[in-house]
Amino acid sequence: MGLKALCLGVFWVLFASHIYITIPGNIEEYWKVMALEMVVKTFIFIGMCFENMGIISCEELVSMILTLDYTQPLSDEDVTVTDTAFVDIPVRVYLSKRKSEIARPAVIYFHGGAFHFGSFKQKAFDSLNRWTANKLNGVVVAVDYRLAPQQHFPTQSEDSFTAVKFFLQDKILTEYRVDPTRICISGDSSGGSLAAAVTQQT
Repeated sequence: MGLKALCLGVFWVLFASHIYITIPGNIEEYWKVMALEMVVKTFIFIGMCFENMGIISCEELVSMILTLDYTQPLSDEDVTVTDTAFVDIPVRVYLSKRKSEIARPAVIYFHGGAFHFGSFKQKAFDSLNRWTANKLNGVVVAVDYRLAPQQHFPTQSEDSFTAVKFFLQDKILTEYRVDPTRICISGDSSGGSLAAAVTQQT
C-alpha cells in the first residue's frame, strides 16, 4: 500500500508541476501541445532520476525509447526502399516506382535530434521520406550520421558531407537516374543545420 501511495504522490507532483506550463494561447491544438510537453518532461525527469541512481544515463534511456519507433526498409506499391551505405555511412534510399522519361529529382535528408538522438529509421522520418519520394516521383536519400556524445563535433558534419559527396558522383547519379541540376539538400532541426553547412561546402 505504501509503494502505491508513493507512486500516486509522485505522479500527482509531476502532473501538477507540468500542467502549469507557459504555452501561447493562440495555438490551435493547445491540449495536444501541453500533453506532449508533459510526456517529454516526465521522461526527462525519469531519465535524470535513473542517471542519478547510476542505472542508465538519460541519453541512453531516450535512445532506447526511440529505437522502439524504428521501422524496417519495407517497400510498398509506390516506393522502393533500401538500406545501404555511402562510404560506411548508413543511408536509406527511397525510389519512386512511377516511370519517368526524364532524369528524376532527388532530395538528401538529414534527420533532427540535437545531434544526440534520432535515425532515418524512426517512423515519422520514414513516412516523410516515403511521401516525398512518391510526391516528387524522385529519389530521397536519408543519412544516418554518427551521433554525440560518442562522436564529437564535427563528426556529424563530416559524415553528412561525405555522404552527399558520394551521392553526387556521376556514376551514382546515373545509377539512380537523378538529374544533377535538380538535387535538394534538406533537414529538420539539427539536420537543418547540417543541410546548411553541407550546402555551403558543395
